Amino acid sequence: MRDFNLHKEKAVNSLLFVVNNLEKADTHKTYKILYFADQKHLLKYGRPIFGDTYVKMEYGPVPSFVKNVVDENIQGLEEVVAKYHRYFVKSLAEPNLDYLSESDLECLKEAIEENKDLDFPTLTDKSHDYAYNKAVWNINYIDMAKAVGADESLLKFISMQKTNDNLELI
Repeated sequence: MRDFNLHKEKAVNSLLFVVNNLEKADTHKTYKILYFADQKHLLKYGRPIFGDTYVKMEYGPVPSFVKNVVDENIQGLEEVVAKYHRYFVKSLAEPNLDYLSESDLECLKEAIEENKDLDFPTLTDKSHDYAYNKAVWNINYIDMAKAVGADESLLKFISMQKTNDNLELI
């Protein structure tokens, strides 16, 4: 079964929201905050914020579409953020909050507040959770939810949400 669908506008605006709310944003911290925000949203609401594919990298989970936006590899999205000094990110735009729900913003704010002051090794260790350790490459959303304590009924609900997100109406 496919994972959740990627909602590009939500991904871009989540990225902008995080970068704009960090004093000095680097790629590592930004990607981890997005991962933790998605975990929070899964646990509270049964779905991720924007449905990106998280991949297992040496220093923790990385949202693949968001990474391509940051690396300016997506045509038409080259003017969203800019990298400087190799690992730092600055916003070139304000987030359009119309794309983000109240629950999205709640989880993004919580993840920023909880992780903004953590250093590189601490963030790396924190993100090397059950889902990360179980993955070979792509990190499964069900495993992400398990990593933060989702019970069986929530895991079933997330699976149903995933199925519904992938339905194609004819």
